[in-house]
Amino acid sequence: MTKRNTSENKTFIIGSLYQWALTSFLVVTLPLVFAIIYSVMEVANYTEKSQLTLFQTVSSTESSRIILERLISMERSIRQFQILNEPELFDTYQEHRNKFQLVLESLKTKGLDGQLLKKLEALQHNENLLHQKIINNSEDDQPSKDDHLNVDLNAFDQLTTQVRALLTEGEKRVGTEAAELAVIAKRVVQRLVYFALLSIPLALLLALIFVHFLTRPIKDIGQAIRNLGDVGFEQAIAIQGPKDLRDLGLHLEWLRQKLNRVDYEKQLFIRNVSHELKTPLATLKEGTDLLAENVVGELNTEQQEIIKLMKIGNITINDLVENLLEYQRTISTQIDFNFSNFELSSLIERVTNEYQLLIQSKNIRLNTNFNTVNIKADYDKLRIIISNIFSNALKFSPQNGTIGLSLFSHNNMIELIIEDQGPGIAKDIEPFIFEDFYQGDAPKHWKIKASGLGLALVKHYIEAQKGTIELLQANKTYCGARFALQLPQKQESC
Repeated sequence: MTKRNTSENKTFIIGSLYQWALTSFLVVTLPLVFAIIYSVMEVANYTEKSQLTLFQTVSSTESSRIILERLISMERSIRQFQILNEPELFDTYQEHRNKFQLVLESLKTKGLDGQLLKKLEALQHNENLLHQKIINNSEDDQPSKDDHLNVDLNAFDQLTTQVRALLTEGEKRVGTEAAELAVIAKRVVQRLVYFALLSIPLALLLALIFVHFLTRPIKDIGQAIRNLGDVGFEQAIAIQGPKDLRDLGLHLEWLRQKLNRVDYEKQLFIRNVSHELKTPLATLKEGTDLLAENVVGELNTEQQEIIKLMKIGNITINDLVENLLEYQRTISTQIDFNFSNFELSSLIERVTNEYQLLIQSKNIRLNTNFNTVNIKADYDKLRIIISNIFSNALKFSPQNGTIGLSLFSHNNMIELIIEDQGPGIAKDIEPFIFEDFYQGDAPKHWKIKASGLGLALVKHYIEAQKGTIELLQANKTYCGARFALQLPQKQESC
């Protein structure tokens, strides 16, 4: 159980479990959403830039081709005019030149670099000079049919060379821009990969943090419930976390307090009943012994048989009361062990002698196989262990049955096997026979119901002395319950 003092610095989680789960989901997805948005923006920027760059480059190249075509058309028209001296040809030249100038001006506005822009301006300057010469050699802008143009038109070759240089430069620029776009694309991919590699671990880390904060109070609740069964009801339960789980912790605390009161009342009842029974049982035993000794007069055979039955009843009731007292002591105080060295077979004989009346009444035969074994253990606790198992064997043994008692020693461990020929223990109840107050089916002839504490005390005392108890399989000789007790032959005092 997680016990929290009032002075401890507590971290409260505001809101319900639903709200925290929703919040944690949103926070965990933030890195992934950011990575997705960033990826979309990077790809959109790259796409826009690549489209713009390629459009400008291809457009510049295409404009250079149109300029070349217009320039060739201009040269063809003016040469034809120089030969034929027809005004229509001069007009055609003028039209081609106007279109040439428009394309040239349009190309200058497309964001060319400085070097290309200088070449373009040089081309325009040279063409203007050539055009001026053509105009100057004409009487007017529309020469007559009798006039002949006397201008060296070889300058068109130089202009054509310049335009072809621009076209070549534009094609090179397409390749350069494509290479630069490939580099940018690679850089974008790298950034996307980096963001993915960063966002995924970050999202996982945030998820682990939120899972820890959400599951910690659930684990505390589970631990508190386990401790209610294993440790007891003394420690308070305080659960921190979402409001739903804090409320559940308050319900568990209420349940703990309720169980604590019930447990206290149970212990108080057991203690009072056990002590109240000791005095009348002692009086009953003393009176039965006086009758058996013929103190008040000699008894006949039938009366002696009744006295034997009374003694047997006294033994059984005394065992029940003793188990109740021992159980009350084990759960209310820490067990103190008083270790001493003694011979174990003599203790077994003492226990069997205490049940002689029961043995005789059922005509039980004891099949003993003892080796001389010395052990260091708590004598009284070991007597209770053997007495409870042996009394169960007597209770469930049939009339004229046999009880086996075997004692061995090996590897510094002693083993005591107590086995009977009764109905045995059903498989479905085997896991519960060592639990407190668990009662199996008592034999029909057994009038006094057991307390359900005998085997629980046996297991508790054996384990406290570093031993074990095991239920063995039935065999042909002993078809009932077969218990094997193992204890260390020597052990340090607790």
